[in-house]
Amino acid sequence: MIHNKFDIVLRFLVGGLLLAVAACDESETAKTDTAETVNTPVAESEASATASAEQAEGITWGDITYGAADAPVTLIEYASLTCPHCAHFATEIFPKIEENYIATGKVKLIYRNFLLNRVDMAASTVARCGDEETAKKLMKVFFSRQAEWMREKDPVDGLAALARRTVNMSRTTFDRCLSNTEMHKHLVKMTTDGKDEFEITGTPTIIVDGTVQEKYEWDDLAAAIEDAL
Repeated sequence: MIHNKFDIVLRFLVGGLLLAVAACDESETAKTDTAETVNTPVAESEASATASAEQAEGITWGDITYGAADAPVTLIEYASLTCPHCAHFATEIFPKIEENYIATGKVKLIYRNFLLNRVDMAASTVARCGDEETAKKLMKVFFSRQAEWMREKDPVDGLAALARRTVNMSRTTFDRCLSNTEMHKHLVKMTTDGKDEFEITGTPTIIVDGTVQEKYEWDDLAAAIEDAL
C-alpha cells in the first residue's frame, strides 16, 4: 500500500498538473486513480529529508541518455511508465533504433519523464533511484512488464517485486526511494518544462533534432532520422 505521506505528497504535486494526453488518454490511465488537487502544501518530514540526503549521490537526475554524446542526430523521448503506447515504443521500436542508429553512433536518444498520474510518479521515482545504468534496467523491465504490474491490486507492490528481482532492491530501499519528495518535484518540473518547450499533448512524444514527430512507428522515425543525417 502507498504510504499515507507519499500519497498526500503525490496528491499535491500531481493534482495541479493539467496533462493533455492524446496517445495515452484518460480511459487508458483511469484505473491508476489520477489525484484531485490538494491546495495545502505538505512539508517534507525530517525522516524524508534524511532519506533524500542519503540518496543524493546515488540517484539519476535529468536526462537519461542512450548513445554517444557526439552523435549527429538527437532524439528526445517524453514518455510515461504507465502509458501502454510508451511500453509499445520501449519494447518494439526502441530496440530497432538502438540496433540501427544508436549502436552505430548515428543517434543519441534522450529520455525524459512525462507524468500522467500518481502510479507513474511512483514508478518514475523508483526507476531513478540508482545510477543511470540502474535506471535503464528498471525502466526496461517496468515497460516490458507493464501489463502485469499495472493490473495488480496495488501496482506499487508489483513495482517493488520487479525492482527486487531486477536490481536486488530491498523493500526498505524501495520505500525510502519512494519517499523522495525532491525527485517528485523534479519529475513534475520535467513534465511541465516539456509541455512549455514542445507543447506536448500525448505520450510518447518523439522529437528528432528539435522537430516534434507526428508519428512514432519505426518506419516513420527511421525516415525522419535518415532525413536528419
